[in-house]
Amino acid sequence: MSEYMFPAEAAEVLHISRGTISRCKQMGAPVRYLGTCGSRYLINPDEWFEWMQQQGEKANQKQARKPTINIEELRAARHASVGRKQA
Repeated sequence: MSEYMFPAEAAEVLHISRGTISRCKQMGAPVRYLGTCGSRYLINPDEWFEWMQQQGEKANQKQARKPTINIEELRAARHASVGRKQA
C-alpha cells in the first residue's frame, strides 16, 4: 500500500481520528504537501505507520530511563516544593 491519500481516507485506513492525524503532522509526521500554501497534504499510510512505531519506541525508551524514586525522596521533594522544612 504505497499510495498517497487524503487525511480523512488515511484516518479510516489507519483506524485513527482525523484529529490524531493533525496532531501527529504538527509533531513531524511524514506528509506530502499539495501546492504552495501548505494547507493541503497527502499521507502514505505505510510511512505514517512506520513513523508512529518509531514514536512509540522513543516513548518506551524515555520511560525506561526514568529512575525510580523511593517514598522518602518523594516526601522531601513535596516538602521542598511547598517551602516546608522537613522534620
